[in-house]
Amino acid sequence: MKLGSFFSVFFGCMILIGCSGQSTEPAPISENKKQSLNRGISQASTNVGSVSIHNYYLPPKYSYPRTNQVTHVMIHFISNAVQKPQNPYNVEDVYRIFLTYGVSANYMIGRNGEIYRLVSEDRVAFHAGKGMLPGFPEYQNKMNEYSIGIEMLAIGTRDEMLSIMPEKTYGLISPANIGYTDAQYYSLNRLLNEIIKRHPTIQRNRKHIVGHNEYAPDRKKNPGKLFDWSRINISQPYTVKPGDTLWNISKKFGVSIQAIIKYNNLNPNTYLKVGQKLIIPQ
Repeated sequence: MKLGSFFSVFFGCMILIGCSGQSTEPAPISENKKQSLNRGISQASTNVGSVSIHNYYLPPKYSYPRTNQVTHVMIHFISNAVQKPQNPYNVEDVYRIFLTYGVSANYMIGRNGEIYRLVSEDRVAFHAGKGMLPGFPEYQNKMNEYSIGIEMLAIGTRDEMLSIMPEKTYGLISPANIGYTDAQYYSLNRLLNEIIKRHPTIQRNRKHIVGHNEYAPDRKKNPGKLFDWSRINISQPYTVKPGDTLWNISKKFGVSIQAIIKYNNLNPNTYLKVGQKLIIPQ
């Protein structure tokens, strides 16, 4: 299949599953395949830095060799809630979604914080689809090539999910399965630490660690309103405006004056200048 035709099919599949479920039942996995996949998880755990990762690789056709520097991480959510609202996080079911729709991500983080490697970082995963990221026009429809995709096993708000499932189905989901867990945030932070060590071109801020909805706002809502960006230890660029002081900037972003001073190596006895660039720790 020609590359252009492949991506047309891929983007269509991403629209169907919405990074959170699917509209049709995926093909079943044979018993031999199930045993093989289960062995793949249990026997292929590795430690990368301080992070324990289970290798659960997707077949090579779900990615291709990376040739560009990685500058971004994109966060998504995914589940099997459409088909199994009362058991949406079975890892094998979710793996089958990738197989069925020809999509992929580099990592997936389970509800208890377990991390699965689906595609190696040196390969391009098919997670972003069509879109454009503000500030990076050259990445239009090419975000896969510059980013590492992380899927979180999670479900969004009712409004966010109604585009892919009936309200009745959403009502069957346990409240405990909606949103994100503490263990997931903990593992995501540790994983981000290691990714950034390997790819120093990724800056730990909101310009470089983004949600799918920021790249494709017309068709994607994940990671959604329930994802707490303040919990992944990222920083945010800020340009000083007329009338700004360290006090009102600290109140605006909910961070201490001392943290802003330390992060930016500021002299607390000097005034801020209009146009001055600051990094706000989160």
